[in-house]
Amino acid sequence: MKKARKRVAVIAALLIGIFVLAGLAFALPEKTRTSAPVGASHSAELDEARTALNNACAYIGGRDFHTEIDGAIKARVFGVPYTQKVSGGRIVTGGNVVETAETSSAFVSAAIKKSACGGTFAVATGKKKKGAFVYGAPAEYTAEEYVAAFGKPFKGLVKYELDGAVLSAQKTGEGEYEYELDPFRAARYVKNEVRTTLDVKSYPEYYSVSFVLVTDGERPVSVTVCEKFKVDKFGGTTCSSRYTEKFYF
Repeated sequence: MKKARKRVAVIAALLIGIFVLAGLAFALPEKTRTSAPVGASHSAELDEARTALNNACAYIGGRDFHTEIDGAIKARVFGVPYTQKVSGGRIVTGGNVVETAETSSAFVSAAIKKSACGGTFAVATGKKKKGAFVYGAPAEYTAEEYVAAFGKPFKGLVKYELDGAVLSAQKTGEGEYEYELDPFRAARYVKNEVRTTLDVKSYPEYYSVSFVLVTDGERPVSVTVCEKFKVDKFGGTTCSSRYTEKFYF
């Protein structure tokens, strides 16, 4: 039992760079298409949800900001459930981005830092020493290598491809909106990092992707993402993650 739990913990640690840091530069707002499910009526609520998404995208696209991320990955391997908590964030300034994610538990500790600054792309991993993570020398990539291995730099509202991927959108509260995405389209670039991080031959299979956007006028306050996918590891491992990213301008 203990051995199995440690294997699951290792997977969760490897996955920290996947659900937090796997990125796609957000598409231009005017190209983002939000559509209702087949048969659904085009309502004022849908229009409001679409407008909120476009406004949040436009707001974040023209400003420097930083974020704080808090969440967890749940996995089951060999019938053993495991949850690994993750924290981190992004700093986006002048078109540059630095992303970090760190996780620590009784079973495993791991960290990753990615940066795309001034045409230089680099990734470093960290180890916990005396209560703090210490990062090693970063490995550098060309732009093409970076995208192939980790997806596009994560500078936008969410890490997923949105253009043509929004299946449904609805208002769920004052300044709060929920979006369901086509998992195949949405994970177009996200899946690159999953395969790289876990060192597997096949891409992950995404079952579902959705997120809740909270806004203050046009300004995004937070995004809470839920996703479920399967990776080709230990005979097939199904993972689900939920995390909230808070924005500060």
